[in-house]
Amino acid sequence: MLKNIPKILVQLSENHLRNGQVLKRCAGHSKWQNIRHIKGAKDMERSQIFTKLGRQIKVAVQEGGSVDPKLNTKLEQVIGQAKRVNMPAATLQSILKSCQDDKSQAKSHILDIKGPGSCFIICEVFTSHLHQLRMSMATILRKHQSKFADGSGMHLFQEKGFIEAVPPEGAPIREEELLEKATEDAIETGAEDVKIIEENLVQFLCGKSNLKHLVEGLENVNYQVRSASVEYIPVKVQSLSDSDLELCKSLYEKLENLPEVVRLSDNIA
Repeated sequence: MLKNIPKILVQLSENHLRNGQVLKRCAGHSKWQNIRHIKGAKDMERSQIFTKLGRQIKVAVQEGGSVDPKLNTKLEQVIGQAKRVNMPAATLQSILKSCQDDKSQAKSHILDIKGPGSCFIICEVFTSHLHQLRMSMATILRKHQSKFADGSGMHLFQEKGFIEAVPPEGAPIREEELLEKATEDAIETGAEDVKIIEENLVQFLCGKSNLKHLVEGLENVNYQVRSASVEYIPVKVQSLSDSDLELCKSLYEKLENLPEVVRLSDNIA
């Protein structure tokens, strides 16, 4: 996952939500987030974005059992994201047709990795040859002081709906004022968390089953949604030394070059 996902969060209790409270935070990036952000801006050309979304579409079809987004909520979410980044309709239809014609019996799998400095990485893959893929990955992991965690890191993450959106025209420019505005909108639309992640860009977090509702709510109050997806969000983060951060950067690059890898998430502070 090349986009910058902030390392969060304290989950709100039901009482907080009933009382209309929402977590709100101003911008601030860790060194790791800046590394990922810069790499993402440099590397994520349109073709690479479409390739990654194509993999996510295949996973959604396999898990949901249908190429009809009306019958497959996860597919509907991924197609919505593809349209937001202007994937051509012909490309989208081609991917969906290839899903129908696919006889490979490929399935999605979640692999957790204990990385440099005792961080954990969630690796989502789509393959019909999991054993062979694990062997290939094991070689990469050994060279980066990492290994498969075999389930021991999964409890460190929660699946959450994750949205990045441009505020409505006429919204406050000053960060604190924009955060107040975004917080009010978050309460009205059912978000659990809101954060200003950079100038004129707001991040909202919600329960994964509430993603579609939140996207529609934000669009109804004139936010321009740039991305919306369900992500693995860490409940506890791990600080790393500079040398371990460099190892993680190299590890990400190697893993993301594997065609079977759909998405990566981590708990690096």
